[in-house]
Amino acid sequence: MLNSIFSFLVALGILVFIHEYGHYSVARYFNVRVIRFSVGFGKPIYQWVNKKTKVEWTIGWIPLGGYVRMLDERDPDSLKGHDINLDESFNRKPVGQRIAIVLAGPLANLLLAALLYGFLAYMQPKGIATVVAEPAPSSLVAQAGLQGQDSITHVNGTPVGTWGDATWAILKARLFRNDIELAIDRAGQSFTLKPIPSAEISADLGPGLMPGLGLAPQENDIQVRGVAQGSAAQAAGFLTGDQLLAQDGLPIQSSSQFTQWVQGKPGEPMVITVRRAGEVLDVRAVPDAVPSESGASVGRLGLSIGGEPQWVERPLGPVQSLVAGGERMVEISVFSLVALGKMLTGDLSWNHLSGPVSIASAAGQSSSLGILPFFSFLAMVSVSLGILNLLPIPLLDGGHLMYYFAEIVRGKPVDEVWQVRGQKIGILLIGVLTSVALFNDIQRLLF
Repeated sequence: MLNSIFSFLVALGILVFIHEYGHYSVARYFNVRVIRFSVGFGKPIYQWVNKKTKVEWTIGWIPLGGYVRMLDERDPDSLKGHDINLDESFNRKPVGQRIAIVLAGPLANLLLAALLYGFLAYMQPKGIATVVAEPAPSSLVAQAGLQGQDSITHVNGTPVGTWGDATWAILKARLFRNDIELAIDRAGQSFTLKPIPSAEISADLGPGLMPGLGLAPQENDIQVRGVAQGSAAQAAGFLTGDQLLAQDGLPIQSSSQFTQWVQGKPGEPMVITVRRAGEVLDVRAVPDAVPSESGASVGRLGLSIGGEPQWVERPLGPVQSLVAGGERMVEISVFSLVALGKMLTGDLSWNHLSGPVSIASAAGQSSSLGILPFFSFLAMVSVSLGILNLLPIPLLDGGHLMYYFAEIVRGKPVDEVWQVRGQKIGILLIGVLTSVALFNDIQRLLF
C-alpha cells in the first residue's frame, strides 16, 4: 500500500511538473509574466522565489495537479503585489501565442511519453517470441487452424516481431471490431489462417483478450513456484520446484494454457505429470470450484507457476529508438481517443475507465518490478494526461483552445458570460467522469 501511494505521488509529481513546465516555458518565451509555478494545490509546504525571474515556485499539500499563474487582467489576484506591466499580461497576447502557451502543456506530456518509449525501445532489445503454446481445441484460434509451436508473423497484414507487437495489433483490431486474421510460420512454411469473426469474440479489451482467444506464448521449464496453504494443490501433494510436463496426457506449453485448463475443470479430477528431482510422476488433483466475476464456477488449484518464454533480439540504434518511441506514442494516443469515443457512443464499456486508486495500484506494481516497467507506466499515464487535457471540455486546456479557435472565427473573444457557463458545464462533466472512475475503482477493489 505504502509503495503504491509513494509511486503514485512520484509519478503524478513528474507528470504535473512536465505539463506545467510546458506552459511555463512557452509563456516565458512570449514574454508573459509568470507569477507562480505550483505543483499541487492548497497551502504551500515549500516555497521559493527566483530573484531574477520573480517567479514563485511552490509545492502544494494537495498533490492532485498543478498550475501556472500568469499576469492576466481577468484575474485580480494576479495584479496584486507585483510590478505591473500590462504588456506582459497573458490576455493581451495575440490569440496565436495564447494557443501555443495552452497547447504546450499537453504536448509536453506527449513528448515525454515519446522519449520514454524511445528509451525503453533502446534499453529493451529483447522481446518475447511469437511462438504459441498449443491452444485449447475449443478456442477460437484453434478453430481458425492455429497449432502449438506456430509463429505468428502478421496480424491483419501488419508484421509482428514480438509477442508485444502481436498483442498490440490484436488489441487494435478488437477496438475497431475488426475480424482477426493471423499469418503464421509453421516449420518454415507460411500460412494464413481462417479469419476469426469479430462477432464470435466475447473477450473485451484488456489482459483477458489474448487468453480469451486461446493465445499464449510458448514457455520452457514451467515450474511450481509456490503452493497455497490449505489449497487443492497442497492436498494433492505438489511441491515447489515441480516441473509441469502434461495434463491428462496433453503437453503443457505455457503457464496461461495450464491455468485455463484448470479453470475449465472445477471439481473435476486431473492427472498432472511432473518432473521432481529427476523423476517423472503423476499427481492427481481436483481443482476447487470458486465463483468467477460472471457468477460461473471456475477451477482453482492454488499453484503459483511460471516458465521461461522464448526470446528474440531486436536491437535498435538511438535514432531508430526515438522514431519507434514517437510512433508508439502516436498509436497509443489514437487508441485512447478512439476508445473514449466508443465509450461515449456505448460501443465500449465505461468499466475501462480507471481512477486514482487503480492508477496508484498500477504505479506500485510497476515500480516493484523495476525502473523500466515504471517508465513504461509513466509513459502510458503521460499519454493519457496529454490526451485528456486536449478534450474540448471547459476548465481543461482543450476547453481554452476551443474558446481561442472560436475567437479566431468570430474576430473577437468569446463573451465572458458564455465562458462562465462553460466552466459550470466543465465542472459537471469532470465530476461525472471522476465519479465513474471512482465507482470502477471501488468495484475492482470489492469484486
